[in-house]
Amino acid sequence: MTALLVDLGNSRWKIAHSLDADIGRVVSGSYDAGSAFTAAINNCKIEFDRVLVASVISPEDAAMLVAMIENSLRVPVRFIKATDRMPNVVSGYLKPEQLGVDRLLAMVAARARTSQPLCVVDAGTATTIDFVDQSGQHMGGVILPGLRLFRDCLLANTSIPRDSIVDELAMLGRDTPTAVALGARYAVAGIVERFVSGSGSLFDGQQVQTFVGGGDAPRILDLLPQPCTILGDLVLRGLAVLAVHGDT
Repeated sequence: MTALLVDLGNSRWKIAHSLDADIGRVVSGSYDAGSAFTAAINNCKIEFDRVLVASVISPEDAAMLVAMIENSLRVPVRFIKATDRMPNVVSGYLKPEQLGVDRLLAMVAARARTSQPLCVVDAGTATTIDFVDQSGQHMGGVILPGLRLFRDCLLANTSIPRDSIVDELAMLGRDTPTAVALGARYAVAGIVERFVSGSGSLFDGQQVQTFVGGGDAPRILDLLPQPCTILGDLVLRGLAVLAVHGDT
């Protein structure tokens, strides 16, 4: 049987069906078009035996969307929590309930693709960076504003011009919009490099596999230490791994 996978992210929702330990076609939309979510659920042509949900939105909003799923599909729905045991990844948070379930599932998705130490960067509304050692132990991570939020926060609190045209090929900014954009990108790249291979390396000369997902992944990919792989839909892919492994 097949699981329906639901990612209720900060800005958008995504759904897909599990396909072994991977995902089928992804459908997504914004929360301001609730009918689109209902339509996406009703248009599912696959028979599901369960639904796995990862949510970082308010419990009330998540419950409303899940009620739509239950009314349509009539199958069990399970909310995945950051305190759940995961396949091959152990949370490194001192208070595991404080770790975003999206970050934990992103690590599960990446871990399913390598046995090496890894870094996973999810560059969305916020940019999260997490590090996992060879045994699957989460070593911790950092959270930054996403590239757009970085710019918006800076512009909202300064008199920097609002020009949005960026020289995408520049190494350094020779105009203000490009300098702001590169500042956000290099901040991410610098953190990753420091802890993967630089002065604060966590891995003592080991080769580290870096995975990057989220809508801004293409903007930072070339700045990150190699080997580096774009892996989209990290949360859905993590749910797919969980669907195969079940309760661990």
